[in-house]
Amino acid sequence: MHQALNEKILPSDIRLFIAFSGRPVPTAVWSKADANLSLRADIQTTDSFSTLTVEECNRNDAGKYVFTVENNSGSKSITFTVKVLDTPGPPGPITFKDVTRGSITLMWDAPVLDGGSRIHHYIVEKREASRRSWQVVSSKCTRQIFKVTDLAEGVPYYYRVSAENEYGVGEPCELTEPVVATEEPAPPKRLDIVDTTKSSVVLAWLKPDHDGGSRVTGYLLEMKQKGSDSWIEAGQTKQLTFTVEGLVENTEYEFRVKAKNDAGYSEPREAFSSVIIKEPQIEPTADLSEISRQLITCKAGSTFTIDIPISGRPAPKVTWKLEEMRLKETERVTIKTTKDRTTLTVKDSMRGDSGKYYLTLENTAGVKTFTVTVVVIGRPGPVTGPIEISSVSADSCVLTWKEPEDNGGSDITNYIVEKRESGTTAWQLVNSSVKRTQIKVTHLTKYQEYSFRVSSENRFGVSKPLESKTIVADPPSRPEVYSVSATSMAIRWEEPYHDGGSKVIGYWVEKKERNTILWVKENKVPCCECNYKVTGLVEGLEYQFRTYALNAAGVSKASEASRPVVAQNPVGKYLSLAANNNTCFHLYPDSPGPCAGKITVSRVTEEKCTLAWNIPEEDGGAQITHYIVERRETSRLHWVIVEAECQTLSHVVTKLIKNNEYIFRVRAVNKYGPGVPLETEPVIARNAFSECYYLPFCIRICGIFLTDKQFVKQFFFFTFKKTQLSQHHLVLLKK
Repeated sequence: MHQALNEKILPSDIRLFIAFSGRPVPTAVWSKADANLSLRADIQTTDSFSTLTVEECNRNDAGKYVFTVENNSGSKSITFTVKVLDTPGPPGPITFKDVTRGSITLMWDAPVLDGGSRIHHYIVEKREASRRSWQVVSSKCTRQIFKVTDLAEGVPYYYRVSAENEYGVGEPCELTEPVVATEEPAPPKRLDIVDTTKSSVVLAWLKPDHDGGSRVTGYLLEMKQKGSDSWIEAGQTKQLTFTVEGLVENTEYEFRVKAKNDAGYSEPREAFSSVIIKEPQIEPTADLSEISRQLITCKAGSTFTIDIPISGRPAPKVTWKLEEMRLKETERVTIKTTKDRTTLTVKDSMRGDSGKYYLTLENTAGVKTFTVTVVVIGRPGPVTGPIEISSVSADSCVLTWKEPEDNGGSDITNYIVEKRESGTTAWQLVNSSVKRTQIKVTHLTKYQEYSFRVSSENRFGVSKPLESKTIVADPPSRPEVYSVSATSMAIRWEEPYHDGGSKVIGYWVEKKERNTILWVKENKVPCCECNYKVTGLVEGLEYQFRTYALNAAGVSKASEASRPVVAQNPVGKYLSLAANNNTCFHLYPDSPGPCAGKITVSRVTEEKCTLAWNIPEEDGGAQITHYIVERRETSRLHWVIVEAECQTLSHVVTKLIKNNEYIFRVRAVNKYGPGVPLETEPVIARNAFSECYYLPFCIRICGIFLTDKQFVKQFFFFTFKKTQLSQHHLVLLKK
């Protein structure tokens, strides 16, 4: 169905006819796109056609008429655009400006309905309020603004505007109230003195009873000292209040105000009495009668408000405190203070918002403090972690946690324990009525990785859950290739830093070519040692390796991939030295030997220390490329790499734990791999004099030596460090 266009010239009728068909017989509906159908619209519909008729149409009947048919098979619509040619509608509302003693400027908007034809011009008319006849001011105004002149002074006028197109003059738009061009506004009403200080006064007044036919554009304030005949300007404003500043303290003043419009200023309105400029002294106070027993109780997550009326002269300084902490405005805390009221609002209240709130009011007349107690009750905080996982077996484990630090103002009734399999997002309930802080979780799947979470509950709700860390072991260290041939490579690695609460029972090894993304499992059964020989390699290809740790709970994440290594037989220079006809010496390249001498440990503190070493005496027949620095706690067997590619003969080890005992080792590396490590003696991470205790009074003068220009005092003092007594010699020089 296509759009149809019908044009009707007043005063004809609108008749829209359309035939339709369909099985089953469709339902036919007429509608108007932008408005409701006229009550004069007559619709006749049968099973095969429909007719819409509007008799004696006018401009309001113009628009889009939509005919829609619909049955079980679907629906179709056709739109008729009906254009009624008529005179235009009334222009928009009339406004005026620039009122003078003999003229006024009128403005208006174009008609909403143009009658189907362009507006040629407007007709502007005026009428005295005491007459009924209209006088044409302009019959050919082409703009939507017109200045009416030659008005009689003091005479109120009505104005109206009509639009005209090729079909005639439309309906007029008329001002509802007459306008007097030359009348000044009435004086403002009731000038009051609202407040005073030692150098200013606040004035307020009401609007005039009438504006004189022109909008009041502002107010003029005047003042004079009492006894003077000369009024001086105090200021101008568009508001109904004004603060006069720069006044002389203890001086009596009189004030008045005038309203201003386009015709001029009104008669003045004086204040009822004069005022003496001075600062009143009134001790601050607050009214807490609206807060029952000065106690506010609310539920966590809601908003509570402390609204207190205050008074005092001068206006008191307001300070809010929660216990000993001064409150400032944040995203949750809002403080609003006026001269007669202060309001503290806390959104999304928490348990930590409970306590005594102190309101302090201070001015020159005194200081007063008022107290309001707020109690926030709600669900408890999360349980205290971490969640400890122990006694891990193939199908069970034991979870242990601590009570929450915040019980929400009510006793903890129970704990809720949930579990989740790795790779899924759904949590499964284990037990929702745990009374103790420990539970044994059973019916777990062997080799499946799980996460657990625990929530506490009181009578107000359930806390946020605390989630456990994974119970599988940490990944092993980065594999290191230490032996290479054309078809095989030997790799080694360090055991995981954390075994997940269950002993590591083996390792899986994967390999891949450097330029592929597909990892292939190498061993069919887990290997028990931290080394493995990979065979069946293709000579000339570059390989990488990674490992997984396996414990009773499952398989860890993959370790970091090893550095790419080419499968090839060892290369290097073989040097044969013939000593005689029967003897020769063969030199075979290898990884470096241990570093020469000992590793020096210096500058030991609670957090770091400095290591220094010498180059190896044996470089393995190849240049030393770098050094590997490692550390381990004496209570563990796992070595942690501190610096994998140290290029110098010293290194600062950081991130040590206070009072932990460490062993460090250094390995030299050449192109054939890492060499033999050199270890240090155990070192404790602590400051050099952290356990020294001084005896400040154990000072003995042992001798005084005098010279011409100076004297020398020699002292001895003693310090105790554990059970060892040490003596120090102190020399004081003074000229």
